[in-house]
Amino acid sequence: MSTKKVVSQKDKEVVKEKILNRISRVEGQLKGIRRMVEEQKECIDIITQITAIREAVSMLGIELLKNDFVCNWEGGKKKIDEKYLKSLFKMK
Repeated sequence: MSTKKVVSQKDKEVVKEKILNRISRVEGQLKGIRRMVEEQKECIDIITQITAIREAVSMLGIELLKNDFVCNWEGGKKKIDEKYLKSLFKMK
């Protein structure tokens, strides 16, 4: 017996907005790194920000895959286990 979770358009829009917000934060972080390089900030501080961006991008990927209806508007695909997703992105 197959049970498909029905996702409302409103739910899709909420998730889509959350994902777009994540993308905006990453864009802001990248602009911050550019500014840090231009201002010749300490290398360790720049590396710290790069690490934060890597984590943010990994979380973005996980959210996209967890909520694959954002990318697959037709729905019906099997959800992927969050632990497996984190292993794909080499996260703890």
